Amino acid sequence: MAEAKIRNKLKTLNDSLDELEEILEPLSDQTLPEILAGLEPLQQAKLQVDIPYVVYDLIFIYLKTRGIDPKTHPVIGELDRVRQYFEKIKKAEDEPDNRKSRLDQAAANRFIKHAIAQVELQLPLDDPVGGPSNVRVPAKVTSKMEARAQYEQDLKALGDEEESELEVFDDQGPSGAAKGKDVESESGAGSSVGKKRRRGNGESAGSDRPSAASSAKKGRKKTKVQS
Repeated sequence: MAEAKIRNKLKTLNDSLDELEEILEPLSDQTLPEILAGLEPLQQAKLQVDIPYVVYDLIFIYLKTRGIDPKTHPVIGELDRVRQYFEKIKKAEDEPDNRKSRLDQAAANRFIKHAIAQVELQLPLDDPVGGPSNVRVPAKVTSKMEARAQYEQDLKALGDEEESELEVFDDQGPSGAAKGKDVESESGAGSSVGKKRRRGNGESAGSDRPSAASSAKKGRKKTKVQS
């Protein structure tokens, strides 16, 4: 019975090795970089972890067939190290599902907050026309906004004053200067005419005075002759 049991275990081991050889046969047709080039990153990680695990497991089996306790061999530490990589790969496979659930939770929180804000801004239900779209939230006037408005008013007032000054300057422009010159020329002409008239009157008066004196002299001469 013991011999038959051992034979059955040996047959099972041989069958497992034959099956493993068939599985690993495609890996011998190409180099490892060529095989990894056609795989996705996650599949590449799995293959690079499976190969050392198979090698260390075969060493474990070989030690048992040689009558050596594998637990005292360093291969146990290597097998434990490779198992840690299996856990990391499994975590990487499950991470997209966890990430999706977290994203959905965040989206749900946003929808809830948005709905609460709309309910707070709604008008009373007895208003037939009222609704969230008709609600007007009063704008908050800050000190900066008031200072800006005052600054714009000052600029506008300053601009009006500059425009009025420009209009007065236009009235005293070249045309006004020309008009002033015309008035001065007219007044000058009038004064010159007046001077001429005065001179003419003076000359006529002077001419009358000698004639009167000569007539008086003639009268005196006549009286002397008569006497």
